[in-house]
Order: sequence, then C-alpha cells, then structure tokens
Amino acid sequence: MTGNGFVRVKLLQVELLPGNGAQHGTPVSWAPGGPTNTSVPGQPPTKYEIVDPFCVVNLKEAEEIPGKGVQLAQSKKSLFPEWNSCFDVQIFRGSLMHILVKDRPNRLLADLLLPAQVLADKCRDGEDVVNIWLKLRPSGKLNVQVRHFREGEATPLEEEPKVAGGITRRRGAIKHQKIYEVKGHKFIEKFFRQPTFCAFCKEFLWGFGKQGYQCVSCQVTVHKRCHDKFLAKCPGSVKESQTTLYLRERFKMDVPHLFRVHNYMSPTFCDHCGSLLYGLFRQGLKCTQCKVNCHKKCEKHMANLCGVNQKLLSEVLATVKKDLAASPQSTVSNKARTPSAASQEALPDVVPPSAPRRSSTTSDLADSSEKAARENSWEARTGSVDGSTTKAPEEPTAPTSSPRPPLPGARSAPQTPSQEDRVKFRKYTLTDFHLLKVLGKGSFGKVLLAELKGSRRHYAVKCLKKDVVLEDDDVECTLIERRVLAMGTQHPFLCNLFCTFQSQSHLFFVMEFLNGGDLMFHIQQSGRFDQDRARFYAAEIVCALKFLHKKGIVYRDLKLDNVLLDRKGHVKIADFGMCKCGLGDTDKTSTFCGTPDYIAPEIIRGLHYNQSVDWWSFGILTYEMLIGQSPFNGTDEDELFWSVCNEEAYYPRFLSKEAKSMLVLLLDKNPEKRLGMAGCSAGDVCDQPFFRPINWEKLEKKEVEPPFKPKLKSTADVSNFDSDFTMEKPVLTPVDPQILASMDQEQFKGFSYTNPAMTD
Repeated sequence: MTGNGFVRVKLLQVELLPGNGAQHGTPVSWAPGGPTNTSVPGQPPTKYEIVDPFCVVNLKEAEEIPGKGVQLAQSKKSLFPEWNSCFDVQIFRGSLMHILVKDRPNRLLADLLLPAQVLADKCRDGEDVVNIWLKLRPSGKLNVQVRHFREGEATPLEEEPKVAGGITRRRGAIKHQKIYEVKGHKFIEKFFRQPTFCAFCKEFLWGFGKQGYQCVSCQVTVHKRCHDKFLAKCPGSVKESQTTLYLRERFKMDVPHLFRVHNYMSPTFCDHCGSLLYGLFRQGLKCTQCKVNCHKKCEKHMANLCGVNQKLLSEVLATVKKDLAASPQSTVSNKARTPSAASQEALPDVVPPSAPRRSSTTSDLADSSEKAARENSWEARTGSVDGSTTKAPEEPTAPTSSPRPPLPGARSAPQTPSQEDRVKFRKYTLTDFHLLKVLGKGSFGKVLLAELKGSRRHYAVKCLKKDVVLEDDDVECTLIERRVLAMGTQHPFLCNLFCTFQSQSHLFFVMEFLNGGDLMFHIQQSGRFDQDRARFYAAEIVCALKFLHKKGIVYRDLKLDNVLLDRKGHVKIADFGMCKCGLGDTDKTSTFCGTPDYIAPEIIRGLHYNQSVDWWSFGILTYEMLIGQSPFNGTDEDELFWSVCNEEAYYPRFLSKEAKSMLVLLLDKNPEKRLGMAGCSAGDVCDQPFFRPINWEKLEKKEVEPPFKPKLKSTADVSNFDSDFTMEKPVLTPVDPQILASMDQEQFKGFSYTNPAMTD
C-alpha cells in the first residue's frame, strides 16, 4: 500500500468487558454467552456488555524533536462522530488516530491509538469496504468499517468540527421588522439613500437613519407622522376595512387617474414611492387631470384618488371627529336616536368607529401626543410591571418623597434626603466604573466587566449603541428589558439590575456579574451534561419561567447563551430584550423573533402565540443539555425552519425513559397540547417523572447543592468566558459624529434608574 490518499472510517459499535464501568450512565443490554449479533467468525464467544456511548476522535501527528524523541501533536480539533457516521483520516508519515470511548463527558471508558497507515493496509484488493475489530485499552473492542481512497480518487468529506453533535458556536437572535398596518398597507421603517418625498404631505423626508415608512406591498412612502393618516387603501391588500367602505360610500373615493407618458424637463419625483423619475425623456407618467406624477412601475399601485388632497381631507375628518367626540349634546342626541339591536344588525357596517384614533389628529397634535407618551413610558415607575421598585430622581440631590404623610393643613416643605436615600437613588455615570474586560459582544454593542470605584464590587455592564437602538426601533424593547431586569430581586433565578444610565451615544445596563459563565461555554467544554446536572439546571429554569409567566411576561429567547451560572453553580436567566409584557392567559402576540434554533413552529408559521413558545425553547435547551446537539438542523434558516415544522426529533438510546417522555411532550408541535400549557394531558411540568428527585420548595430557596461548582480564582475571574472576547481591549465603539448630532435624545429621557433593592 502506498502511503497517500485517505481512509474513510465508519463507527459501528463498541464492546466492553463486564466490570469495565460501562454500565454506569448508559443503557446496557447483556448478551449471555457472547455479544448479541456481533460475534466475530472463528473466535469463541465471550461475555461482553454492549453499550451505546460516544466517541471522541483526535487526529495526531508524530514528530521527532531533537533531544526529546518522538512527540505527538494534535493537528486538528477533536471530532465527535455519531454512530454509523463517517469521518476521514489523511494518510502520511506520522499520521495517527486516537479514539476515546466515553459514556460521560468527563469519564473515559477505553481508548485506542492507531496509525492511519495500518487501516489502509487492512483494506485488501477487490474489497471496497472492510469490517475490522480494533482492540481497546484496557479492554474491549471497537467495530469499524474502513475504506481506502487513493489520491484524487474521491473528495474528502467536509471537515466541520463538532462538539458533542454540533453545538460549536453561539447563535444570535433575530427579530423581523415591526409592521404597521394602515388601510391594508404594511408599513415598515426604511432608510432611504436617495432624496425621497412623502406621498401624503408631499414634503421631503429629512434625517439620518430610517427617515420614513414604506409599504412592503405597494412601495408607497410616507413620513412616520403621516403613515396613520393615509386614506388610500393598499392595492395589494384584499381586505375591506370599515374606513375604506366608509370613504367609498360617503365620498365616492374611486376616481381613477388618467395617466399619459410624459417628458420632464426638470428633476421630478414620483408621488407614490417618492423617488426620482430617472431618464432623459419619457421618464414617467403624468395624470392629465390632477397632474400627479409616478413611475411606470408604480402606476398599478396608485390609488384611485384623482383630484383628492389626502392631507386636507384627513384634517377635515379629524376636526369633525374631534367635535363629535367633545360635544355632549351630540352624544345625548345620538343616544336618543340609537336604533334597536336588531336594526343595528341590519345596517351595513360602513360607519367608522366613534372613538377617534391617533390618525384623526393633525400632525402637530400627533407629534405632541407622541412626545408626551414617549416621556411617560420612560418615566413610568418600574412598578407598573412588578409593583415593587422605584425610579431614581433625575438629579442626585433632588428631594425624595418622605415616608411620613404631611400633617393636615400644613404646607409640605422640601425634604433633605438622608444619606441612605442618597445611596439608594444615586445617579451613576460611566466615570464611576473601571472597565476591566470584554465579556461578550454583538451587533447591539458590548458587555463589559467593570469595577465600581471606591469598592471591590464587580458588575457586568451592557452597553447599547443609541443609533442601533433607534435604527432597529428597539426603544420599547430597551424599556421592557429595564423593567424586567428590575424584577430580578424578586426571584432567585433571574439576573439582577443595579442601575441604568446613559451618555450621548450609549445606554448602559449595570447588572450583577455572574462569573460562572453561561451554559453554552460549559457545554462546549463538556460535550453534554449528565442527567443529574441537566435536571438541576432545567428545574431552576422552570422556576424562573413560571415566575415570568405569572407576571404576564413571555421570554421568547431562552437558549444556552442566556442562562448563566453564579459562583455557587445556580442558574440565572439574563438578556430580556426579546420579552413581551402584559400577556394574560388568553392574550397572544405575533412578532417574529427569537434564535432560529429555538423558535417554535407557531412563530415560523406566522400564527399568534403565547407562553407556549417558551416551553418549546425550554424543550430545545433541555435536549441540548442531555444529548449535546440540536434536535433540528439545516444548512440555512429556511431548511432549519422546515425541519422544525415537519420533522421529529431523534432520541438516542442512552437517553432515559423519563427524559425522553418529557422531551416528547415539550417538543409537541401543537402549542395547546404542549407540556407547560393548560391543555397538556400529562399535567404540570414539575410533576413529570424526570423531575421526581427534585424538592421544589428547597430548590426555590437555593437549599439544594448544585452538582457543579465553577472554578474561580477571584470575584473578577473571567476564565469561564470565551477568550476571544476577554482578550479584547475594554473600550466603547464610537458613534459617527454626524449620526450623533442628528439623534433625538428626547426618546431616551428618563432612562436613568437606580434599583434600591440592590443598594442596600
């Protein structure tokens, strides 16, 4: 045999002698008188235990170093091939294959060190595939199939290193753009690189970032302040709204344009999409009656509003509705003339709702009301969610409310805050912290390890870039994250918030530093967790999810990356930017968001959903902890989503019966029958046989000893975080000065907050 090409190895099964310790942690089938269906011809039967562990393959090179002799060096990352799957080993001088057989990530059963050339030599001429039994150390045998490929005879398999079945990287969350539906239009925020005009008010769209809205169906472009005043129905919508019928019946707004091809002698913009009519001649179409202009491609989307000024008509309708709503006489007369219920049912449904929407106000009123609502939302007490925490004053020296009620008839004088209140409601800034390390980063910004000056307390500081928050329309999500984080002191398994503050360019969340690292880091180190460890983490996550659901919060981004360990080994859920608040038992939402590997089928199908999506994500997370790989896979998002909606998860033989039964219930594609929901016939999550060893009362009091305690050298130890991040310099990413100058800082007014429960 020539020493070139490669050998393709397929793992079939492994046999270990009794007493080798293989029976622990894996399902074992005993074969009296010899191995079942695996007897080697010509050899006497021997008593073996047939197990189903997993293998780790290390490809090494033997190199002779002067003065040290032959040394083995690992040439590539470890491989974790599944049973009945193949991997390739290149053949060259010094090429070796080291196979480790394990039934737990930290427990070695047997191993084998073999030159790749030996496998190639066993491939006889005339046989494509050879079945070989390889002896293991200290005992046992490994059954493999081997095929030798000479140089250029075949293409090697793509070498994609896996950790315990494929969890090799961090997976970021996604969120589809928010859609604003008005008259059948589906408006989304958009950044316009070319000069663009509003189809409603005919004014220019100014500003940096996403200046306006555009309909995804008909491409009509409007200001953000104008989108809810638009009167024309979207041609791409099949819906007939009440307002559309009302306008059609009362105003007969169905007058088509008479377009003709026109040569424009000066720059002209389309009155539909707002962009320039390009070309030297015959650039677009002009209506011979009302003189509106449009692209040829926009003609089919132009509403039949020839001669109608939508802005003036909208203002007139707003004035009429405002007068009707404010007039008590009209209300009384309307009540006196209200027909019977039967006659009301007989009337055509063409009258718009009497309650005026924001679209019934003028642009000035809309801007002022939007500004007031925005300030109220930021300055609202965090207690609106949990009823327990208080917003810090805007100035550190501002008087706080006195705990005693004022005397009757006495005029209350300004109170001087006590030293304790000064500490509780102190307003922090970035200069109060020493930035030490980078813990993580993403498109949103960074998470930094920081030390509070004058103390030895360490915190994790999440830094969000304001321009990214505004561009992604995530101001509301940031507010929700602050509110939910402030609730962390109410539950032992939620990350706690210390304070929030802002600079001209960034928003800062100062949270407790969980130096145990996240579960993604630990599962990359271990491959997978043993059942006791996975059960403990899953039980504490269940407690946290139930608390959030009781508060009307859907988490929507449960994954290994967002579950961290404290110094004792207890879990804490972090990163609440995807949360949806205010959902009752019967309420649902429809935003497409989450991490692709964890997104539930109902979200992918575009259905309305509730807390059921969290239990699906919990099932995916538990599957990954127990098995070490994701239940659904795909080369891209489309293939992954198809797999989630149409395929069933695979459950290995080593999985216990209790774990499998719970995972099957959690990964039920019917959200109403999924475990954790009221419609599940198997009862509550806590009552499942998988959680039988758990004492839930002691667990919530953190009286149960964690099965794993992170190794820490100090409170500022970052060894449990990815070195790719911790090696970076802890500095903030600068924001473009022009973008910073154009930013509306009023949207972040009242963001600063100090959690009094964390300053005791």
